[in-house]
Amino acid sequence: MAKDPNKKVKTPSEPKLKTNQDESRVMAILKKEYAFENWLLAILSPILILYGVYIVMGTFGTTNLANILGNSNIGFIDFFFATDLRRILTGIFLIVIGALVLVYLMIPYMRPSLSELKKVTWPTGKTLASNSARVFSFLIFLSVVFVLMGLAFDPLFQWLFNL
Repeated sequence: MAKDPNKKVKTPSEPKLKTNQDESRVMAILKKEYAFENWLLAILSPILILYGVYIVMGTFGTTNLANILGNSNIGFIDFFFATDLRRILTGIFLIVIGALVLVYLMIPYMRPSLSELKKVTWPTGKTLASNSARVFSFLIFLSVVFVLMGLAFDPLFQWLFNL
């Protein structure tokens, strides 16, 4: 059999290095958002806030967390709960992290609203004052009407009640 001169001979090559295409695949996987992640965060962040509140208060129902957590004989836990100040700061930290997660979850819903707010034509100060005066005067009028109706119908209801 004759060797084909156009055919390339395979030679041992060096290990393949990651190409930009491989890196972009990895980044695409890491950047992909999964629906369950946001649901999980939405469930866990209020729990985290609640735990933070319990830690700041130092009690969970009738259980005194301050004594239990500060005297656990586990160095890592005792570091955060050894004193009241550390316990309160740890609880506040958990509350802040939980609140920030909730804000993070709300951002996608707030962005379109903010862009729509830029399109709104806001009233001038004079128009706002005029409309506010109309609303408050109508509220005063309604409160007077209801007071008068109460005074007028109170004897009737007292009479019906005494039957």
